[in-house]
Amino acid sequence: MKKNLLLTIFVLGALTATAQTGADYLKAAQKADVEIVFDLSAEGKEYKVNWGMDTAWDWDFNVNRGIAHIGKGNFATGRVSFQPNDLVTDNGDGTLTLTARQQKKLKQRCDHIKLTGTNEVNLNCDHEALFTNEDGETDYTGRTNYQGKPQEWYKLIKASVQFVQGQGLKVVSVSPFNEPDYVWQQATSEEQAMKDFLAIAKLIKADDFFKDIRVCGGNTLNDDKALTWYNYLKSYLDEGNTHQLAGSFDNYASFFTRVKREGKVPTADELHNVGEAIVGAQYGMQNGIWWGFDSKARGQFCIDSNEGVRLGYGENRSAWTCGAVYRNNTTGEVHGYLGSSERQAKTSTFAFVSKDRDVYFNGDGPTRRYVFEVPGGTGYQQGQIGAERLFDITWGEDVAPFVVDGTYLIMNQYSGKMLTSAGSSKATTSNLVSSGTSQQWKVAPGYTTGDISYWFIDNVTTDKNAHLNVLNLNLNDEANVICWQGDGNGDHMLEEQWYLKYAQDGYYYIISRLSNKYLYCTNTASGSEVRLKEGPSPKARSKSAYLWRLQPIDSRADTKAPAAPTELTVQQQADGVELSWTAPADSDPLTYIVLRAEEDEYNTIARGVTTTSFIDNTAKEGTHYYYKVKAVDYAGNRSKASEELATGIEKLPTVNSQPSALSLQPPFDMSGKPANEATKGILIYPDKKILNR
Repeated sequence: MKKNLLLTIFVLGALTATAQTGADYLKAAQKADVEIVFDLSAEGKEYKVNWGMDTAWDWDFNVNRGIAHIGKGNFATGRVSFQPNDLVTDNGDGTLTLTARQQKKLKQRCDHIKLTGTNEVNLNCDHEALFTNEDGETDYTGRTNYQGKPQEWYKLIKASVQFVQGQGLKVVSVSPFNEPDYVWQQATSEEQAMKDFLAIAKLIKADDFFKDIRVCGGNTLNDDKALTWYNYLKSYLDEGNTHQLAGSFDNYASFFTRVKREGKVPTADELHNVGEAIVGAQYGMQNGIWWGFDSKARGQFCIDSNEGVRLGYGENRSAWTCGAVYRNNTTGEVHGYLGSSERQAKTSTFAFVSKDRDVYFNGDGPTRRYVFEVPGGTGYQQGQIGAERLFDITWGEDVAPFVVDGTYLIMNQYSGKMLTSAGSSKATTSNLVSSGTSQQWKVAPGYTTGDISYWFIDNVTTDKNAHLNVLNLNLNDEANVICWQGDGNGDHMLEEQWYLKYAQDGYYYIISRLSNKYLYCTNTASGSEVRLKEGPSPKARSKSAYLWRLQPIDSRADTKAPAAPTELTVQQQADGVELSWTAPADSDPLTYIVLRAEEDEYNTIARGVTTTSFIDNTAKEGTHYYYKVKAVDYAGNRSKASEELATGIEKLPTVNSQPSALSLQPPFDMSGKPANEATKGILIYPDKKILNR
């Protein structure tokens, strides 16, 4: 309940010369190719998708990474593949038997899908079996067994369905060929492949065994050919699908729309980028299956799309890029997404525009407009990195203290000690030392291939073993964290990239790109090692072992918060509302957080204020506002809030009614850079080395 301290002030006075103002940090709105407008209070719209993992690229590491980022309970489908090499045995009793090597391969795929927790799968052709044997060696012996023989394909598919059912999985659809437009020796030509596919589909449809199993076709490598294949086969199809390894945005989107309109199931059974998933969901995709998995953006998108609603969407068809904003209705979190074609994207810019309130994008704000550039290229592996990006969109009384990009001490809340490097040995936490660089860490946004949502965390040292690293690519709980040298060129590998998610009270979670597990401090009798572990549940009583604070390199190991500011006053001025307060006694230099509310919810309108006064010049006339102030010491400890006061705004110049076109930036940044350099509204890193991995 707000205190009844409303002071409606109509007197216009002179501005206090020493007061900091929001106007000091306003910057002009940047242009963008596409705007994604969203309203945090909107009801939103559901775009649920059946997500799954693919085992055409049959690697348990890939499947387990998908599970780590999406979560075992969020899978509804998957893809396993039959092998068109050896002919099957007809047992004469309605059953068919695969050869031993076919059974081995198919069982392995079934076992990997079971790890995800689903029991429904699509059965697809493993065309690579026409090129290699089970040891990966060249093997062309199986090609003539099936080329141009629809009856043999039909028996192979039926035998494979029976085998998969025997493994406890339900086959919901079958795809006779994979990427048939590229042929892959499944037939002698694309024209013959279409004829053979049609003949196989007819045989399947004529067999009552398949009455509850969909026939899926046209899963073309090139989405420009998807509709041609679909139209040729559709009399015998229940499901239409395509990949996006070539082809236009227009044809990718319109294909799903067409399939859905005709009452069939739209599927993308080999997703390579979150952009394909965003567009697919927009235009009707019902099933989305991931081929190779990477990483936070894809996983969080799968979770949000099924647990929440979409608040905004934008696309740049000519550049094959897109973006969206989702609210997760289970957690209340809001996330922004950007994605691109893995192979066709061109560089383009997107502006996220918040309609109803100022927000923060990974700590950058408060702002109504945030611009980001999605990189493209000139062709596959020619500047094309398959870029995708996740943003945490936050607001309220407790927001990130600054944009993370600088050199810091990293203190664990549980141990009260600093993250410490000892060369290539295990990373630890230890008491603060007065000299050396073993506890100083450069934390900078990382820019490599694929998901560009991550930061590098490198010890400030001349030793080449500087990168914070997950030992031996370990995906499990209690994985050891060390410092290492990167790849042969010293570049950051997958296991040396980290997501910084703001947690609470100035602390962050540090999350591995490799495993999606959280950095935590053991602080056991044997020492204060840092390892990785499944993140704490939202209802966990104690999260302190997982919480890390980034603080200036010349600060203290200090967890004691300063006292709250006192004697807060408000007064309307010509350019806004002037706040003044009395600083608490403290040995540290203090900065301040300014909070404002119109109703019950406070939002942070300024951080790092270095004076004991502030002019809010984003206030709107005819509005009642409530204000509070918090003190922050040099180590980052936050005080309780001051007493709240309120004011009513009678009339202000019209220039102050345009916050949507401007961005407020804090005057104080722990990176040591001036605020106008350390926090930019457009985050691109063209000087970072791009890894073609």
